[in-house]
Amino acid sequence: MGGGTVVVAQYVGRNDYAKTNEATMQGIISTTFISIFIMILLLVFNRPLIQLVYHGVEPQVMEYGITYFSIVLFSFPFIALTLMANRILRGAGDTKIAAISNVVANIFNILLTYLFLYVFKWEIVGAALGISLARVIGTLYVMWILIKGKKAIQFGKIQLYRPQFNYLRQIFYVGVPAGIESIIFHLGKLLTQVFIGGIGAIAMSSNSIANSIINLINIPGNSLTTVATTIVGQEIGRKETALARDTLRFITRFGVVCLVILGAFSIPTVWYFVALYTDNSEVLSYATRLIQLNALATPIWAFSFVLPGGLKGAGDGKYTMMTAIIGMWMFRVGLGYLFGVVLGWGVAGIFIAMFVDWAVRSILYVIRLRGDQWLNHRFMDEEETKLNITVT
Repeated sequence: MGGGTVVVAQYVGRNDYAKTNEATMQGIISTTFISIFIMILLLVFNRPLIQLVYHGVEPQVMEYGITYFSIVLFSFPFIALTLMANRILRGAGDTKIAAISNVVANIFNILLTYLFLYVFKWEIVGAALGISLARVIGTLYVMWILIKGKKAIQFGKIQLYRPQFNYLRQIFYVGVPAGIESIIFHLGKLLTQVFIGGIGAIAMSSNSIANSIINLINIPGNSLTTVATTIVGQEIGRKETALARDTLRFITRFGVVCLVILGAFSIPTVWYFVALYTDNSEVLSYATRLIQLNALATPIWAFSFVLPGGLKGAGDGKYTMMTAIIGMWMFRVGLGYLFGVVLGWGVAGIFIAMFVDWAVRSILYVIRLRGDQWLNHRFMDEEETKLNITVT
C-alpha cells in the first residue's frame, strides 16, 4: 500500500493530476483484490495462528481469541482500503481527511462497542462487531471523499476500470518491497511475542502496557515518517533531488529532537501513566523500567524509521526492505532470543536487541542518504521514457 503514496506524491509533484487519479484508481482496486485474498488465507489458518502466538493461555481465552479474530478478519478489506485511501490522500498532501477518517472510525468504535458489550451483552462477539463495523464506516467516509473529489484526487467510475500495468508496475515497484518489509517486520514481532509469552504472564502484561505507552511517545515520529514520504516523493517528482536530500535530513533531525524531548519527559513521569493501566505492583515496576529503557534509545528511532520513510518516498523501497530483513532477523530476533531467553534478561533483553536492530539500520540508512543511488527512482511517463531512449 505504501506504493500508492509514493506514486501519487511524485505525480502530484509534477502537477500531473490525470495520472494521479489513474494511479489512485489502480491502487484502490488492486488493494481490494489483494486484501480479500489475504482475508481468505487468514480465515483458513485462523486457529493455528492464534494457537502459535498465544500457546500458553487458558483454553477459554484461546477460544475467545479465535472467535474475535474470525469476526474481525471480515473487516480486513475495509481497513486495507482505508489505509490505501489515506495514504493516497497523504501522498497528495491532504493529511486532514486521513486524520478525520481515523477519528470517525474511532468514535464509532467506542460507541458501537459500548452498545454491543453493555447494552446487548454480546461479550466477545460484541467487541469484534464494534471494531469491524467502525472500520466499515471509516472506509465509507474516506471513499465518499475520494469519489466526490478532493484537491488533486478524484476516484473515477469503477465500471470504467481497466488494469493499467504501467501504473500497477510503479505501485508494486515500491509497494511489494514495502509489503515484504512489513510482513518480515510483523513476523519478527510475532516471534519475539512468542519469546515473551514463554517468559511468563507478568512479562506479557508488562510488555503490552509498555508498548501501548511507547506507541503514544512515537506518535510525532510516525507523523514525521509520513511527512518525509510525501514531501520527498513530491520533490523527486519535480526533479528537485538536492532539495529532497536537504528536506530528509531536516525532517530526520527534527524527529530526533522531538523524540529525545518526549523520551526525557517520560523517564520521571511514566510511572503515573503505567498506573492508569494496572495496579499490580510487579507489572507496574516492570513496565516502567521497560519504557525508561526505551527512552534511552529514542535518538536512534528517527534514523531507523523517519529516514527510511523519506527513502521510500524517493522510490528506494528495495533497499529499505533488505535492511529491514537484516535488522529484524539477524539482530532483533537472533539477539532477542539470546538476550531474553538464553541469558535470561527477559523482556529487557528483547528490548536491547531491538535497539541494536535500530542502530544497525540507522547506520545503513545514513550511508544510503549520503550517496546518490536512492535519488534515481523517479517514475517516468511513457513519453518521457521514449525521449530518454531516443536521446541515449
